[in-house]
Parts: sequence; structure tokens; C-alpha cells
Amino acid sequence: MRYCTRVDIGKAIPELILIQLSNDDPAAQQPDDAVIEDGVRQAEELIDGYLRGRYNLPLDPVPTVLRDAAVYLTRHWLYQRRPESPVPDAVKDSRRDTVKLLESIRDGMVTLGMPTGQAAPEPGEIRVRSRRQQFDDRRWEGYR
Repeated sequence: MRYCTRVDIGKAIPELILIQLSNDDPAAQQPDDAVIEDGVRQAEELIDGYLRGRYNLPLDPVPTVLRDAAVYLTRHWLYQRRPESPVPDAVKDSRRDTVKLLESIRDGMVTLGMPTGQAAPEPGEIRVRSRRQQFDDRRWEGYR
């Protein structure tokens, strides 16, 4: 399931700017959808990297917070394609905030509110070590 669509990207970036960021032809009249799609793919893979192990992927339905995260990450990626122009501070800030949010989701501080209400367990073995028992049943009998 896709986290965001081309329409979502178009709502976040004005059409003229999107043409300039995505299309390498200076005379282009339309955004390059293949370039935008590549940015969306990279954003989704980054998001999945943070969610993997905590949630069962793919998520269905996709929470809106992840749609917004994918849009912000894609927008940043598109601006970075143009190294001759500085990335606007608002774009940098939204990316930084999105990564912090994803880290919070990964660490379990923020949940996605999935229908099951539970996160997938972390994979791996759990080992527990404890000291020798000091009070057995016979000794506890004296305290009753």
C-alpha cells in the first residue's frame, strides 16, 4: 500500500516548483512523474525501515501521519536534487521533524493507532537472569 500519491505531492508543492524540481528539461511544461515516483519510493523505504519490526508491513489502511511523513520526505528529496539552489528552511525543518517522529514511532513513544491496537513484537530471543531464590515456601510459612 502506498503511503502517498502524486496528488498528495501536488498539494504540498506548487505545480511550477514541482516542474522545476522534477524535470531536468528547462523548457518542460509538466513535472516528471518518474522522478517524483522515485522520491516517493525512497521516502516509503525510509519509513518502512523505521517501522519494520514494530508493525506488520504493509500497513492497511495507511495512517495519515505516515502519508504526511512520506510527502515531507519526498519534498525534501526533490529539493536536494537541485544542489545549485539552497533547500528552504521550512523543507529542512519538516524533514528533521519527520525523522524525529519516525524515531519516536520506532522507539514505541508514539503509536500509529492501528486497528489491532498492538505493535508486532520485536524479533529475537529474550534471556533473563536472576539471583538464587532466598525465601522458599517453608520460610514464608513463618510470616503467615
